[in-house]
Amino acid sequence: MSRRPAERTPPRSHGSRSAWGGAAGIVAATAAFAAVHSLLASRRVKRAVGERIGERNRAGLYRVLYNGTAVAGAGLVAVVAVRAPGRTLYHVRGPAAGALRVGQLAGTLFALAAVRQVGVTRFLGLPSALAWLGDGPVPETPEGQGPALDAVGLSRAAGPFAWSRHPLNLAPLPILWLNPRMTTNLAAFNAAATLYLVVGSKHEEARLREAYGERYVAYQRSGVPFYLPAPRAGATRPLPGPDDAAAVEGEIE
Repeated sequence: MSRRPAERTPPRSHGSRSAWGGAAGIVAATAAFAAVHSLLASRRVKRAVGERIGERNRAGLYRVLYNGTAVAGAGLVAVVAVRAPGRTLYHVRGPAAGALRVGQLAGTLFALAAVRQVGVTRFLGLPSALAWLGDGPVPETPEGQGPALDAVGLSRAAGPFAWSRHPLNLAPLPILWLNPRMTTNLAAFNAAATLYLVVGSKHEEARLREAYGERYVAYQRSGVPFYLPAPRAGATRPLPGPDDAAAVEGEIE
């Protein structure tokens, strides 16, 4: 009577290599998304698009299309993450998991408050797109994440923008890192995304300084932290106007 050969169990190290290989693929996909996203956000590319299709068309359509490419790019990264091999690093359960979910909720509410401060429709580019459909002038969309805008530019730092100069880049961190179940794939994406959110905030500061000049420099000097949050009571005062901002002196942070 013949015996069936015993099935061999793959070495544990092989599974680990596959998991970390999948994590490396996610990092590469996230880095590619970040590079394209940053390039399209640059004022140089926007100027080039305006020269090619006309400033009115650019002002009306660019933000909507930019948001569309961001959603599509994030979707592709998600596809890579779903298909990549991975393994669980840890899984928190019980009351501790509930506490982590509360932290995620706080990050979500912080993000929603920041979007409300910028203006939801302006953030999406809808007023400019609707104006483009008509015959009148097309308003510019926000250059980046900044305090509330009025008719002449920056108005005041309030709400989340009194805690951090880049709250929309800060809010994703608790949402990403406080997940009760952490896998190699999620950890890889979180690490790459965190790096991009911090570096991208630096690049965004340069765009905002170029767009709003001394008024944004005044905001930088108001005491509101660059990234990690800290409240400052005086930050809710109106920022200097164009004439007042000319008196701002010293080094830019």
